[in-house]
Amino acid sequence: MKKIITAVLVCSIILLSLCSFAPVKSVETENPIVTVDEAKVLEARFLNMLNHNFVYGEAFHNDEAFVNDSALALLSLVNDGFIDEVYLKDYIFNMYGKIYDDFSEYNPDAPKQEGLFYIIPRGYDLYEHKIASVIDNEDGSYTVVSEVVIDYHFGEKVNAFSTTFFIENEESPFGFNILYSDLAYPLEFAMAL
Repeated sequence: MKKIITAVLVCSIILLSLCSFAPVKSVETENPIVTVDEAKVLEARFLNMLNHNFVYGEAFHNDEAFVNDSALALLSLVNDGFIDEVYLKDYIFNMYGKIYDDFSEYNPDAPKQEGLFYIIPRGYDLYEHKIASVIDNEDGSYTVVSEVVIDYHFGEKVNAFSTTFFIENEESPFGFNILYSDLAYPLEFAMAL
């Protein structure tokens, strides 16, 4: 038995020595160089913010209108007509850089619950933006002009333009805040140029 095992081992060694083996190449994976177009990143960030914005024009100068319009972005969080004030405060700070400590003075005739903000039942419009231009104001702010389709709550759709002023805010997850946004309809927009 020992002779058989020895013979098999010797034959195996002879056979292995007669075989040629291809050298093993190290497998190198190429990591493609990914370049980031900063302008496209900014444009995507601004577009995301614009498509979640419900505050335009004079609402920026009227706190009650501003808060009510801002709350529209959070309708998915509404429970029995109310939204937790914490969500609304965070949203307003992150989108617009404004700080509200108390909402109790707004909508005085609306139902009240501690720590909750009542969403006034009403029709609201939807806005879908497409960036037309991004202008770097060279002071950390940007002026963004966008084409916007406004889907009015009563069923009509209208094309307009939006001019929005963004300012940097490192404390916001967006990196920016909307300082002001205005809508103009094609004839008004052309006359403003």
